[in-house]
Amino acid sequence: MENRKLREHFGLTQAMMADWLGVARSTLALAEQGYPSDPSETGVQNARLTLAVRGLVYDGAGGDFAAPTGRPAPAPDRAEPGFRPRQCQHKIQDLEQQLAILHQRAALYVARLAAVPALRAYPGPVVNPEDEHDGLTIFELEAHRQLREKCGATTRLLLEARLAGVQREAGLLAQALAAPTDPAEAP
Repeated sequence: MENRKLREHFGLTQAMMADWLGVARSTLALAEQGYPSDPSETGVQNARLTLAVRGLVYDGAGGDFAAPTGRPAPAPDRAEPGFRPRQCQHKIQDLEQQLAILHQRAALYVARLAAVPALRAYPGPVVNPEDEHDGLTIFELEAHRQLREKCGATTRLLLEARLAGVQREAGLLAQALAAPTDPAEAP
């Protein structure tokens, strides 16, 4: 496996890989760009990494054998996930309150829109027809603007999505915290 692919496989920087191989980073950079390099400088270390990718150990004499079992990833730190569900519960309460406020605000503007046709259909005399028309137009346009930008269906949908995400996070954390950390404890 070429150096660049090995680096990417293990998430190594050029500096880290060069250090492992025992060469200057500039030498590795040139080799990765296709310039010739001296394989004797990096051969054993490169072979070790290449074989490790396949679960093998280089025996030092050109052969290989099966590698010991890999080390397990560390178990989750329960301190951080233990605090996060409480944060989630506070956020859920806050989002639910915001959603209730949005519903209340939206109801006011929906009521305006429902009333506009009746207000415009009034056949009786008004003191100033032009002011009446302008006032109703502002009354209606403000309702449209508020519903479109502040408290309408789109705003509520986005808030409901955030709420669902935090609820899901809280549920997953509760599940994770309820699970045993020691594999021996698992049923």
